[in-house]
Amino acid sequence: MLKIRALKIEVNTTSGLFGAEYKFSNGLNIIRGDNSTGKSSLFQTIIYGLGFEELLGGKNEKTMQSALKDQVEFPRNKLHNITQSFVYLEIENKEIITIKRSVASSSRKSQLIDVFYGAMLTGENLALESHQMYVHDAGGASDELYGFHLFLTEFLELNLPEVVTAKGDLHKLYLQQIAPAFIIEQKTGWSDFLATMPYFGMRNTEQRVVEFLLKLDVFENEKRKQQINSLKQNLSIRWQNLFYKFQNLAERTSGKLVGIENNPSIINSYGGIYISLIRDDKAITLADLNEIQKTDLSALEAQQIATVGKNVNKNEEALNKLNDDLNQVSLNFELLSPELNFDKEKLKQYEKQIVAVEEDLRKNKGALKVNKLGGDLPTETAKNICPTCEQDIKDSLLPSDIKQTPMRIEDNISYLDSQERMIRVYIEGQQKIIYEKETKLKEYQTIATELRQQIRDLKKELVQDERLPSVIEIEKRIDLKRKVEFFNKVLESFYTLIEDLRNLSSEYEKILNKESNLPKDFFSELDRQKLATLKDNFIQLLRLFNYQSKPFDAIRISPETYLPVAQKTDAEQFYNIKFDSSASDFIRCIWAYTTALLKTSIIYNTNHPRLLVFDEPKQQDMSKDSFRSFLTELSKFSNQQVILFASFENSDLSFAEATQGLPFSINKIDDLLIRPIPTNDK
Repeated sequence: MLKIRALKIEVNTTSGLFGAEYKFSNGLNIIRGDNSTGKSSLFQTIIYGLGFEELLGGKNEKTMQSALKDQVEFPRNKLHNITQSFVYLEIENKEIITIKRSVASSSRKSQLIDVFYGAMLTGENLALESHQMYVHDAGGASDELYGFHLFLTEFLELNLPEVVTAKGDLHKLYLQQIAPAFIIEQKTGWSDFLATMPYFGMRNTEQRVVEFLLKLDVFENEKRKQQINSLKQNLSIRWQNLFYKFQNLAERTSGKLVGIENNPSIINSYGGIYISLIRDDKAITLADLNEIQKTDLSALEAQQIATVGKNVNKNEEALNKLNDDLNQVSLNFELLSPELNFDKEKLKQYEKQIVAVEEDLRKNKGALKVNKLGGDLPTETAKNICPTCEQDIKDSLLPSDIKQTPMRIEDNISYLDSQERMIRVYIEGQQKIIYEKETKLKEYQTIATELRQQIRDLKKELVQDERLPSVIEIEKRIDLKRKVEFFNKVLESFYTLIEDLRNLSSEYEKILNKESNLPKDFFSELDRQKLATLKDNFIQLLRLFNYQSKPFDAIRISPETYLPVAQKTDAEQFYNIKFDSSASDFIRCIWAYTTALLKTSIIYNTNHPRLLVFDEPKQQDMSKDSFRSFLTELSKFSNQQVILFASFENSDLSFAEATQGLPFSINKIDDLLIRPIPTNDK
């Protein structure tokens, strides 16, 4: 529970010390003051002391009234320049702390907060242990030592949930985002449900706040879903990085990666994952080729190195074969190269087609939207003229004497959708073909380079002294040994990556199993009971407050947003109740919804802080009977705390009529809030 025990304003001016001090109790607390007495300033200091001034549309001292930072007016029309001002707020949740924060100060910034561990305002003002913290700066909600909002969260024993941000990552809700559900300020707060909520780049914040306040199980289910999506996203990134490492190994050997895709999957057999190479126009795995090379190397090392003369005939035959092989490889390269260029051009055409189809789809969807709103289709469409290329549209290839029905615009959109999907498949396939052919060309280039080097070596040896040892054989052994060592390293890295892949695939399978175990219906039975209770409380309060804009059986609590919705007459569609309620009735809706949240939370003992704060709730010329019903309902929260700021039309009679017979505590602002404080009371 968050209980406001006391508040003190201390303002130093060029004319002396000014200020104000108020105490609050459980139950209904009414702060009564005529217009322009400083009632809103008092409301704002509570928000400011808690660091919730984003509800006022800004941060720090600039959100405060001039009477707290510029000039104090007392008596009327007499101004005193402010030199320094502080706000003290004493709050309780099992234990008591006092918050001190500057509004105007030359020696400290308004982000700095002093927390005193004890009742500085209502106690004996003995020396209290204190700790300085900060707010509205990086770490204010996460710094375990100095972050004030993290401290306040822990003090209130609130386990704030993580929600998805606009960037897709997870971040805890902020206290300031929960506050609009129980603190409603005058200027913006009465314009909509949870109107002053700061978003901080988070998604569906209103839903998450209500789920937290009512402690819905759906929140945990949604959180599990978000966590699983986050795990999948993270694993997908790691999988892609691993895939690129596999590809890099394959490219280093001028080979092709087989058996693994760029996207995560469950792999049941790892024997089908290998690097494929082309040797003698046949595909062979890197591992098999390396074994063959090892055997060849062992055979060569077992033989004595022959002389140049002994290898003359053998070298001449080898030279002829190498020239034939080079000619064949060169021919293959020359044949494949134009194919690759053709495929690249084909890809460009597909990419142009997808742009054109997307543009047609956009125009057709726009035309359909206009048509559904009661507008006419574009003139060129009605005249059978293509809106894109302005050519005549031929409805059919059939002879003109055969009658047919042209496609409706909805069918055209469906057709274009299918065309877009089909072209994307073509593009994906074409990109794969291009990659494979580029890999093949690189293989041909590598083989051709090796063949040319071998031909040069053979030609050089054929003119050397026949008594010398064959350099070709020596270099062949060295080259073969180098290749074996290189392939050994590549295979060692490859098998290490296979183990990483095995772990990722196993992790992916576990994530999919968790995902399949998520409930299809995220609401638990208890969730349904809570939402049903919220709806019943809301409608019951609407009746008490004399709401009349919609029949009560047409009102629901949306299962998506948890906000009140109303059903259209003779239709199944629901919409925000605001749009079909009178101005005064919508104020009744905000009264009812805010109060219903607290009532429902009390019934199920959930996360609501058990505090309501209203600034001038009697809006839109609200009837006296409705306002009294509202106060009557608020006065029933004897074990919670309600603080209500109201002018009661600047009338003692209106105040008496609204509060007669109700249990409440009164704090009345006489004339002006900020008044001189005698020096001996300082």
